Amino acid sequence: MNTFSLPVKITHQEAELVLTRFNESLKALKATDLKTFVVDASDLKEFNSSALALLLAFKRQLQSKGFLLEVTHLPAQLHNLAKVYGVDVFLRLA
Repeated sequence: MNTFSLPVKITHQEAELVLTRFNESLKALKATDLKTFVVDASDLKEFNSSALALLLAFKRQLQSKGFLLEVTHLPAQLHNLAKVYGVDVFLRLA
């Protein structure tokens, strides 16, 4: 399965490094019958709106490669922040 784990902290300072790591993982994308790429947020504890910006960037990049984004274990506070900004719909968060 194609997966990427978010780090413990994502703020503006960490965003560029996380995006670089994500892009490196995309280079290793495996062609499978499953067209979903999973981003695991279970380690994410400290974040701000930069985390949402990254998730949206991930989604755009994955869509350009024909993959869907699935975010698992999203912290409740980040989910609420996505609702406030109105991007929960774009990220397909329930």
